[in-house]
Amino acid sequence: MSQPRGFGLNGKSIYGNICKPEFVFCNFVVDSANGNGLGIRSLKSNGYIENVFMHTSATPGSNNGFLNPNPASGIAQIQFKNNFNYYLGGFNGFVSPLSGSNLTSVSANVTYVITSLGTASLAQWQAKGFPLGFTPAVGAAFVATASGSIGGSASVKVQGVSGVTAVEAIGDANQLIANSAIASNSGARVMVQFLGATNSSTTTLIPVAPADGTVVAMSFWFDASSVTVDGI
Repeated sequence: MSQPRGFGLNGKSIYGNICKPEFVFCNFVVDSANGNGLGIRSLKSNGYIENVFMHTSATPGSNNGFLNPNPASGIAQIQFKNNFNYYLGGFNGFVSPLSGSNLTSVSANVTYVITSLGTASLAQWQAKGFPLGFTPAVGAAFVATASGSIGGSASVKVQGVSGVTAVEAIGDANQLIANSAIASNSGARVMVQFLGATNSSTTTLIPVAPADGTVVAMSFWFDASSVTVDGI
């Protein structure tokens, strides 16, 4: 039987070469046509990020007193509530959008994401491959192990693709991380571009917007200390 591992049993500390590292994590859903005019929705950051602005096909909207500058497709402006001393870098990841229409039946060996539970029982979900020990929920992904109707008017969709293979910061991010009037202008700003293939036959990367419905997860690493060694 599998036994869970206990965190902290074999270690207790994290060491680094930065005097005062500060990390900001966030996620949001790309939604270029949303009527809010922000290019995104459902920003989550525990209040550490003021705004994320992306390209919108709607009239650019305002949030927290700031107007979306409506950057070109594939560009995002991240506006923080805090100032920092140095930008160190970051990481990103994506949750693929869904594709096609809702399906009430599945095919074996295909991956699906639950979009509606309907009245399907746990046994019906498990009969189609939902993993044991978990409760079916909207958003859960599983590999079907048998073909046929799920039952109970339950529905699923197949996964799409974000279209993005890399993310880059634009310019020297250190130049826009210490606003002189944070109370009225908010704090640091970082510009990034999402990159994807030019087209199906050309792998040259160009700025491309993640497909609508893509969940973008990002982390930004800063140094809040004024003490530097070798420039960081």
